Amino acid sequence: MATSKIINSITKGADILRSLSDGIDRISDLSNRLHLRKSTVHRFLKSLQMSGLVMQDPITRRYFLGPLILNITSRPIISHQHLILCAFEEMRSLRNLSRETVVLHIRIGLERICLEELPSFENIRYTVGKGFVAPIYTGSAGKTLLSELENNELQILMDHLRLDPIGPHTITDKKALLKEVEKVRRRGYATSFGERILGSASISVSVKHYVCPVALSVLGPDNRFNLRRMMDVLESMKEGSRRISQKLIEVNPRAKTK
Repeated sequence: MATSKIINSITKGADILRSLSDGIDRISDLSNRLHLRKSTVHRFLKSLQMSGLVMQDPITRRYFLGPLILNITSRPIISHQHLILCAFEEMRSLRNLSRETVVLHIRIGLERICLEELPSFENIRYTVGKGFVAPIYTGSAGKTLLSELENNELQILMDHLRLDPIGPHTITDKKALLKEVEKVRRRGYATSFGERILGSASISVSVKHYVCPVALSVLGPDNRFNLRRMMDVLESMKEGSRRISQKLIEVNPRAKTK
């Protein structure tokens, strides 16, 4: 009985935090949305405020996500740990199949960050490093992440992008980049050759049903990991992506509607 009450309280607290993240910031509006009494919502908000998960504007009396939430989300590798756990076995299978480096990226603003990396078995290999940050417009991972944005979101992001040359084949024209993004949307994968580092090659697919765009990639030297080898692993990548997406739904059933 006590355990059931604890679980119920955690669920209600999570629902309140989720509503705050959607911009519902008044007690009356939270009460209507969650079908809870105003007194119950107020009690939960005060408890969440004491723990740093929620803060209140003393002038408007509106509630917002607190400093603890901001502190957690500022550490992407920690805050996205459940994504890494859902993807790890599929990443290992892809590494065993391809013998090349397998990487998981997400978008953060105008950049992409490597959440997890399983290095190639080969002595000569291409790696980026866990936690490595690169411009969103570079590489197959970047194009895959961009392809998952809605058109209005993509346009806003493009307006703020400055396409500086990073590698020998970096795309520096916005129209050309948008054409690449459309190509990724049509065929379901992205490739890259030397966009960031000379001699590098990569292929990426998207992972669905997560709170932000996710790219699953295989990387290697272009003299070994050529287009033919990419096509050899593509179907396994797509199948791995589907399994990761399914695991994410099982962890968070609400994600299926996103």
